[in-house]
Amino acid sequence: TDRRFAGYDAAVLMEVIEHIDPPRLTALEQVVFGTARPGYVLVTTPNAEYNVRYADLHGMRHRDHRFEWSRPEFRSWAATVCDVHGYSVDFRPVGDDDPEVGSPTQMAVFTRVGGADA
Repeated sequence: TDRRFAGYDAAVLMEVIEHIDPPRLTALEQVVFGTARPGYVLVTTPNAEYNVRYADLHGMRHRDHRFEWSRPEFRSWAATVCDVHGYSVDFRPVGDDDPEVGSPTQMAVFTRVGGADA
């Protein structure tokens, strides 16, 4: 693993994970959460549930998306990351929060257990 990724205060994966084939997500998790281990990691990804609000959308939002997660799927993935790598997570909406389907984009703010300086 490339140790040059270590030593940063924060990492941002903005609209990145949905472009990675699911079998490769574990490798990404290991590099970001296992090796780099920044104090904070922000991850945003489309909320698949919100897609019903786009009248002309059939399928995923972008042809290069390998997947799009619902809010429960995103939360499940994040919980596993926390358990494996020693982080806590807080979820925030990005965009208007529709009472039925949530916001268009979902965000997870991960904090390394023991604090950002641990």
